Amino acid sequence: MSLVQFCGFTLSFSMLAMAMLSWVVVLLGGFKTWWIMPSHEGDTPGKGKKWFLLQSVGLLFASVVVFVRTLQVEQNHYDNVMENLMYAVSGLLLVRAVGEFKVMGLFRTEHQGRFARFDKNVLVPMAWLMFLLSLVLL
Repeated sequence: MSLVQFCGFTLSFSMLAMAMLSWVVVLLGGFKTWWIMPSHEGDTPGKGKKWFLLQSVGLLFASVVVFVRTLQVEQNHYDNVMENLMYAVSGLLLVRAVGEFKVMGLFRTEHQGRFARFDKNVLVPMAWLMFLLSLVLL
């Protein structure tokens, strides 16, 4: 198995798994707002459900883009559309990892709360790892 196959299929499968897990969590009723955004006392339990589901649709789309791009690179076939979509996926992963300097990402200023801890310990490292895997497909 080549490096392109390993990185591409790992990235595609992980995005697909996260999207499917998102739908399972929502359908089983275990969704927590702080998994996707900062939550405060008094927020409704389903505050971030729409964003959570939108994120899962984006992950499904990105998973398909990564899978197709992996097959193209392996066959030495280059398509501008898929290449540009792969740049977009990689760029979004980088933006998610770096963050917006207030409540999410590597350089956030808010460090209190469940979301901040979850973001620091799980989401940011996962975004960096996925970004690094995506670089092989560019």
